[in-house]
Amino acid sequence: MQIRLVGIVVALATLAPVTHAGNFGQSVVKIAVTAQRPDFSLPWQDAGFIKMGGSGFIIQEGRKRWILTNAHVISDARFIEVKREDNPRPRRARVAFVGHDCDLAVLDVSEADFWTDTQPLPFSETLPELDDQVVAVGYPMGGDRISLTRGVVSRIDYNVYTHSDVDSHLVLQVDAAINPGNSGGPVLYKGRVAGVAFQGIQQAQNIGYAIPMPVIRHFLDDIADGAYDGYPDLGVTHLETRNPALRQALHLPPAKTGVVVCKIDPLGSAAGTLLPGDVLLSIDGIPIDDAGSVRVKGVPMDYIELFERKQVGQPIKFDVWRKGALLTLSIPLRRPSDAFRFRSNYDVRPRYVIAGGLVFAPLTRELLLTLAKQAGKPDTQHLLYDWFFGRLDELFREQDERVILLRRLPHPINAYADPFLHAEISDVNGKAVRNLTDLATALREPMNGFHVFHFLDRKDDLVLDAAETAKTEPELLAAYGVPAPAFIGAPAP
Repeated sequence: MQIRLVGIVVALATLAPVTHAGNFGQSVVKIAVTAQRPDFSLPWQDAGFIKMGGSGFIIQEGRKRWILTNAHVISDARFIEVKREDNPRPRRARVAFVGHDCDLAVLDVSEADFWTDTQPLPFSETLPELDDQVVAVGYPMGGDRISLTRGVVSRIDYNVYTHSDVDSHLVLQVDAAINPGNSGGPVLYKGRVAGVAFQGIQQAQNIGYAIPMPVIRHFLDDIADGAYDGYPDLGVTHLETRNPALRQALHLPPAKTGVVVCKIDPLGSAAGTLLPGDVLLSIDGIPIDDAGSVRVKGVPMDYIELFERKQVGQPIKFDVWRKGALLTLSIPLRRPSDAFRFRSNYDVRPRYVIAGGLVFAPLTRELLLTLAKQAGKPDTQHLLYDWFFGRLDELFREQDERVILLRRLPHPINAYADPFLHAEISDVNGKAVRNLTDLATALREPMNGFHVFHFLDRKDDLVLDAAETAKTEPELLAAYGVPAPAFIGAPAP
């Protein structure tokens, strides 16, 4: 069943309220956010303002105190306020660091007196085990006071984080429901933070999820140098080696266990080091079983979890069985720019270029989701191919990003352009277009007084008179309320 965020998530509603001795009013804060999402289908304008809320808690890293919360609580925020229960005056906060791939963020408050008498919550040094009791603290819907509820850990798993809807990490499943408002609040184990409440399953009762300490620790260690680099990408797809025939084909001795590499992502860290057919026997000296699991302090988990605890730039070591020989390989980890992994976009302005009333934009997840509603139309189906198979078929070798003709702002100059809608640009004015910047550059040099647009998988070209395009631009922009003919910006990471 798919996991998805429920509103601004999250309260772990529970079996019984908990009596506590500590003063969580000094540690757990209520977060109020005014946010505004851009309209990716009209990339020069924003949608309406929305009010959101969540929870957060005070932590200390070295000499610095932060408020830790979820990225989805503060995404696309225009204004953030935080409030302590023991000091009800709201204070303005700003986002110091955000990791959309792990749904975590830290906030800062510039007013020094906000931090007076605050109590940072300590982190647990161990993962809770199955059936261990945990306590969720936060501000769920239904009141303005802190709520404490109780549950037990029902599963430790590796699953998709719905904020990006692409990245998968370790999760703690708790036998508790998820309610709006408690997202970003701490989940405590023996009085220490074991996780951050963040998502639930729609139409399921008493199932909630928390981001566990290994993911939190990875995020905090990452930002320690003043920048967030995100998770490295190994880029390996594997098969289990339980099948006797497969083991025989791999010449894998009975005493050896592991998983066999079946595909290498050419953009992943493993490219150029691992090969299809390699059997991964161990990771950093820890044996991998035939199902791809390892045991860390007695806790079974996917071997990818050990890889995920590494930072960008660190190496990882595999013992590998390759064609009957044992090898030890060290892989430097990196996080490549990859426009063909369609993550959800947050805190970024949509990018576009307009020429003669034709709006060009890079293909993003938001556009794909919009166009998916028109999946029955022939002019959108090829874009869904990019979503599912673009990386597998290595389309990035031809282009850094797919630039499409998003829409036409009707005007006599572009009257016949509708058949080209949603087509993907190949070259403009005889110059190859690998990205939106290339398109903008090519438009500065018309061909014999014309702009000539050539599209992938089309034999006919779209042609605009260059002089008329320049002449009509002010009229078009004014008529459709477009503030600028282009916003190039930088591609989303």
